[in-house]
Amino acid sequence: MHYVQARRKIKQGVIYPFYLFSGPEKYLQEKARQEILLGLQQKGKDFSLEKLEGDRYNLPDLLAEVRQTTIFSGGRLLWVEETPYFSAKKKAAGSGKKKKTEGRRGQRAGEEELLAFLQREEVSDLILIFTALKVDRRKKLVKIIEERGRLVEFPLLRGAALKRWVEEELSLAEKQIEGAALDEFLARGGEDLRALQRELEKIVTYLGEEKTVTHRLVTYLVPESSEGNIFRLVGAVGRQDVEEALLHLHKLFQQNEPPLVILAMIARQYRLLYQYLTLKAGKTQREAAATMKLPPFILRELAGQAQNYTPSLLARIIARIKEIDLGIKTGRYGANEALERLVLQLTSSAGNFIAGDTMFSPF
Repeated sequence: MHYVQARRKIKQGVIYPFYLFSGPEKYLQEKARQEILLGLQQKGKDFSLEKLEGDRYNLPDLLAEVRQTTIFSGGRLLWVEETPYFSAKKKAAGSGKKKKTEGRRGQRAGEEELLAFLQREEVSDLILIFTALKVDRRKKLVKIIEERGRLVEFPLLRGAALKRWVEEELSLAEKQIEGAALDEFLARGGEDLRALQRELEKIVTYLGEEKTVTHRLVTYLVPESSEGNIFRLVGAVGRQDVEEALLHLHKLFQQNEPPLVILAMIARQYRLLYQYLTLKAGKTQREAAATMKLPPFILRELAGQAQNYTPSLLARIIARIKEIDLGIKTGRYGANEALERLVLQLTSSAGNFIAGDTMFSPF
């Protein structure tokens, strides 16, 4: 079940005594947990939140902890982080056969007890929420959890999904955002939902009775993040726009962004361009986007930038970036100076550096 569906059910008052949250988006998991506690409070149930580190317990020991009664008069919401019980098993080394057999028996007994708890439909005095970065859907336990609608997925939000999230958050405050303002907001704010939420709260407070978030308001209220400047830098480099590229590079220097992070993002852009040029033959943009696992709007940007390059030129550029990376790490090059010269070379006229290969002259 996608987190949006789970959130909708929670808001409707449908709360289960067991959940398995899977995926890397921690902020949305925390929001779902808060909404569960709020939903219980609205039903007149006072639940306390308790956290456990799942990797510190085997399943039988964890369930023994679960059986402990609370010292509070209300119920317990037990939040068990990064549990290994639902992921692919890792091979144990150096343990005896007897110990392994006992461990498997204890694990099976723990899983049976967990399954019995999973059968419950109504919340009494305990809610269990497990979190795991990845789950193994081949495991019987995970299959049953998913069949019962208790497995909730929290993927990282990017592209269109991230835009929808921003629009939904604003709609809760009865606000709307212009298309150009939304693009500017994400370019400045990046993809960190926690940071974006703070900026949205600031915008809503500033708007007061006004209903629409404009481009002008975003540029006035939302500072440019280093993530946003990196995104704009690599786009400008790919388009060979020297003025814009240098503008965002210097902003990154002012924000103390690590030079090797900037270089890695530039390298990624050229690897994507190389991948696109080698894939595009015989494929539609939709097929290429699916193969490269990129949102369509990013692929359209790549398609425009790719007109300035050939696969052989991109291979030489990538090799040059690797050389600069090594030069910075070994102290051969000054990091900021090397990045500035690289950006100048990459944004030179395509004809000039293809013909003369001047971009590969040594520092």
